[in-house]
Amino acid sequence: MGQVVVFHGIEHKAGCTMIAQSVAELIAKEKKELSVLFVALNGRRSTEYMREKVVTVEDYKIELKCGIGIDKNTLSSNRKTDNLYVIGGIEKEEEVRYFLPSMATSLAESLEESFDLIVIDSGSEIDNGLAFGALKLESLRYLIIEQNESSIKRYEKMREIYGKLEIDFDKYIINKYFESDPFTQKYISSRLLIDSSLFLTVGYSDKGRISEMEYRTLLETSDEKFRTDVLAVANEIMAAMHLEAIQIKRKRAWNNFM
Repeated sequence: MGQVVVFHGIEHKAGCTMIAQSVAELIAKEKKELSVLFVALNGRRSTEYMREKVVTVEDYKIELKCGIGIDKNTLSSNRKTDNLYVIGGIEKEEEVRYFLPSMATSLAESLEESFDLIVIDSGSEIDNGLAFGALKLESLRYLIIEQNESSIKRYEKMREIYGKLEIDFDKYIINKYFESDPFTQKYISSRLLIDSSLFLTVGYSDKGRISEMEYRTLLETSDEKFRTDVLAVANEIMAAMHLEAIQIKRKRAWNNFM
């Protein structure tokens, strides 16, 4: 049975898609023996870092609604490299109400035997079926926050709601992190009453605009700090899967997947 990892952003633009897709790409590239699926289960298409057309979850709407699930043998058009597959999110956002939590469950359960790792981008809202269904899966869950008051207040507001819905996060990622920012990891940990050992950081990159304009992740922009930080997240996942850590021994050009 494959490992399921769900990334969720505390608010829109926290960087959930960038981190989730980057983790999936890095693991697929460095662990050729693993079959990896990256899927967007939220109310958006979430393909802003992919140049080519992507098959979306809408293409499997009938199968998921009926509880049939998805057969890996039908995913040939979703294959981006030898071991990386992609399913984009909802293309028509006005139809998000037709996608139920059970459809996320059906997708994961039908594919978890076919993939070693399923990485899910669950967006930043829990009031749509796919995102809620994704967050209720048996999985390793990461919540992505930022170094600002808005992000922290959002978590303080959402904490009670997460509790009532029985949504727990295993780790927290402070994205776009500045060492010199007064909202330090220690301050955020203390403010949110979360043990500091549960935090990871992904540094701020000044190449974010380039990444958006060129439809590619920051892994492709030769941002070594970002790659190092994403590698730390990837290796936590490797540990959860009881696999050896990824070792990137030498600097080399990043091959574009998408």
